[in-house]
Amino acid sequence: MGCCLSAPDAGGGLDDLAPVSGTHQFTIRHYSQTKGIGSGNSILSRYFTVDGRTWFLRFYPDGYTPNSVFVAFYVQTLYKPYCHAVRARFTVQLLKPDGTVAYSRRSDRPCSFDRRCNSWGFRVFVTREAIEGADLGVLYEDSILVRCTVEVFNSRRKDRGGGGGADDRASSAVAGVAMAPHQSDFAANAMRFFKSGRAPFDVKFTVGGTVFEAHGLVVAAQSEWFATALYGRGGEERWAEAGLPCVTISGTTPEAFEGVLHYIYHDDLPEELIKANGEAGMTRQLFEAADMFLIERMKEMCAARLRRFIKDDTVRGILDLAQAHSCKELEQACHTFLGRRRP
Repeated sequence: MGCCLSAPDAGGGLDDLAPVSGTHQFTIRHYSQTKGIGSGNSILSRYFTVDGRTWFLRFYPDGYTPNSVFVAFYVQTLYKPYCHAVRARFTVQLLKPDGTVAYSRRSDRPCSFDRRCNSWGFRVFVTREAIEGADLGVLYEDSILVRCTVEVFNSRRKDRGGGGGADDRASSAVAGVAMAPHQSDFAANAMRFFKSGRAPFDVKFTVGGTVFEAHGLVVAAQSEWFATALYGRGGEERWAEAGLPCVTISGTTPEAFEGVLHYIYHDDLPEELIKANGEAGMTRQLFEAADMFLIERMKEMCAARLRRFIKDDTVRGILDLAQAHSCKELEQACHTFLGRRRP
């Protein structure tokens, strides 16, 4: 996470873009208690939707970088594989108790939100001294009112992902440089081949008495845990070379392991498995399994789902889960919920 404002996107002007705008307003309560959480640690707003995407705002009360006297705000979107890259301009405003704008910052140009970078913001927003001072007048009853506006510019050119658009290709054509029309299909083609069944499975796993077959190279490419277990890190014994007909795995359930394999082969969570086994419980199992097998993106996706289930009677359990598996974002979401719940 953490691209700083504001590297310009390589596209052209905004004349051929159709903006879609959305605004979210939230209150940072018990501001004095947020200080001291440490630089680089953030408090999350609730989710909001703009142009069919899920967005949220991050507030860094102790700054984005160590020893900073500035608070930071970052806008982030939950990236999903089927979401195309978009350019978005955003505004963050601090409001007075009567709702008037006391301080405002707007990104100077649209930023590209894609799989490589889904978070942009103001590393140097305003000093803590200014927030707490009477001149700005935004701190009232230990709370701060924040408004975030996101403007999404969807190109009608149907850009194919996070790379350059038509303007980039036109500029290169003028310079006499031939560019490939599309991004590489290697990864998609490789997965399509492995899923076709034409390549024989070369590794088996048994989990709770259930046997699963897979391709060693595929699971190793998606998980450092499998890579180390199957191919080692040098001279140590490897499962793949030990001639084991079936590797026994403990510490997870057959359903969760099935979900891990689904993610590895499809790059997405197993929706049917989740629905069949109960979304809350199954998502928790998948979260734990993703952490066990060191699949960070799957873990983040599960953590995002678990935030939906943060309620009065579940927040403590989810907080314990987040702390046990070192998930700071989920842990912070729980702390934020508990902070809002205080009288």
